[in-house]
Amino acid sequence: MNTIEHLLTCAAEEAVEVAQRADKAARFGLTETQPGQTLTNAARIMGELVELLAVIEMLEERGLIQWPKPEVIREMKDQKKGRVIYYMDYARRLGTLRDE
Repeated sequence: MNTIEHLLTCAAEEAVEVAQRADKAARFGLTETQPGQTLTNAARIMGELVELLAVIEMLEERGLIQWPKPEVIREMKDQKKGRVIYYMDYARRLGTLRDE
């Protein structure tokens, strides 16, 4: 394994850890603190996201990836939010999502 492969593997692992922590929060709540832990699920999600960003930064520092311009990031985020809202509405119509 070379350095690039190692960093990419680290990025994948961190992304999985974000997903696992989000799953735990969905099951037990964002404010729940797992026995033996000091942080809530919300805080642990943010910690995993920061660790993922650190690995992304390492990839960027080596010129392996490049962040889009801020306006492109904003547009990409807005598009994603639109898709999430669309599918939330679809799930409501199917009866699989209810409002709080």
